[in-house]
Amino acid sequence: MNPVALTHFIAGLVMIAVSLPLIKRKVKMNPWYGIRIPAAFESEQRWLEINEYGGRLLLRCGVLIAIVASPEFFLREAYLAAYALAASALIVLALGLTIGNIFRHARRTKS
Repeated sequence: MNPVALTHFIAGLVMIAVSLPLIKRKVKMNPWYGIRIPAAFESEQRWLEINEYGGRLLLRCGVLIAIVASPEFFLREAYLAAYALAASALIVLALGLTIGNIFRHARRTKS
């Protein structure tokens, strides 16, 4: 079993699981869990709206990570290091874009 593939795949599944309560607006304002940017703390309504949007982006990011990790389970040893490095770079890029889009959305929808 390839530990890098397993780590990437589990990270994708965890992101998916964490995003679902956010999308469903089940997470009330709290000090531990959610999209924790200053704009989200302006009001309960703002918290829910930003967390729903962020949850949708995190869901997409989690699905992408799980999909990208899947081929790692089947690659030959010679290709694993290069693919794992490329997959890691894609994961970091996807997370960076997700975070950037959450901040952009918060600025754009400021009431």
